[in-house]
Amino acid sequence: MRGALRHRLVLGIALGVLGCGPNSPTGTGTGGSGATGGQIGTGGSNTGGSNTGGSGTGGSHTGGSTGGNSATGGGSGGAGGAKAMGGSGGGGSPGTGGTPTGGVKGTGGAAGGAGHGATGGGSGGSTSNMDASVDGADMPCPTVPPRTGGMQICNAPTAGESGNIGSTGYSYNFWSDGKGSGCMTVYGTDAAFKANWMNVSDWIARVGLAFDKSKTYTQIGTFSSDFAYTMTGITTGGFGNIGIYGWSVSPLHEYYIAENWLGKKPNFTKVGTFTIDGEGTYDVMTNQQKNAANITGTNQDFVQFWSVRTSPRQCGHISISKHFDEWASLGLTLGNLEETRILVEGQNNSGTIDFTTATVVVTK
Repeated sequence: MRGALRHRLVLGIALGVLGCGPNSPTGTGTGGSGATGGQIGTGGSNTGGSNTGGSGTGGSHTGGSTGGNSATGGGSGGAGGAKAMGGSGGGGSPGTGGTPTGGVKGTGGAAGGAGHGATGGGSGGSTSNMDASVDGADMPCPTVPPRTGGMQICNAPTAGESGNIGSTGYSYNFWSDGKGSGCMTVYGTDAAFKANWMNVSDWIARVGLAFDKSKTYTQIGTFSSDFAYTMTGITTGGFGNIGIYGWSVSPLHEYYIAENWLGKKPNFTKVGTFTIDGEGTYDVMTNQQKNAANITGTNQDFVQFWSVRTSPRQCGHISISKHFDEWASLGLTLGNLEETRILVEGQNNSGTIDFTTATVVVTK
């Protein structure tokens, strides 16, 4: 979590977008079947006519659950099908009165169908390839073939090792406190890399963008990242993080956006919570470091800034600049950037990780 980190600086931009779930199909039906899903019904009250089915068009984040609310008319509208699937939606039953109403927030998937009465029932919902939960933690990650080749570096020195990755604009940094052993392999495609470590005390591998410490993040541009990885052989206990990592100077700060953790979850001084739609909910934390190693080469006091996701994930998009902005709104302002990289950090554990997708992008 802390270390005498050394970096060679290079600025680069790489492009890549990762989708974490399949597109949802549409569905029709004549019953009132399925699980949750579907938009709120928009039709008027039934004043007669029988239920002859009704079509749905997939499920969005809000689902249609109940139909009529009167004792003399409008039965329940069918709920949509399962998430990311089509499915039939039921309509309102015959009667007079009973306005179809919308249901609770669903989990994606197919919608409740439109009920056909004399004056129409509620309409079905639309499909969506977004998870109904802003966390998106249960969205499946895409299958990406393992990469091959690359440059392997083993047994990182306590002074750290840095290098440019060809003409990609990316650079790597590899650091250890000298206990245990490990290797990282830089593929040379975007910021993708793999790493393994054994019985380490404090060990860091990371790939991304380096800067000359002359500009703030707002002066550089808008930062984002896409990532996907697999893990094996992670030993229990210990500590560690997977996500975005970096430093700033003037003032000196170390920062983390933790998408996952190894062992215990980071738990420091909580100063806020915020949500990025489609990406997740994060707790903002600070951690005071006293006379600690840092990028200046001399031990100093400094404060770490943290965004810790409320639930872990293994793929997705990270709007990095939104985290920086949220920190600033809480009085946690970064100085001039020294780096923004994708990180794996292990402390008192062992494991293997493979980033098959990894980008750090800056747009102007």
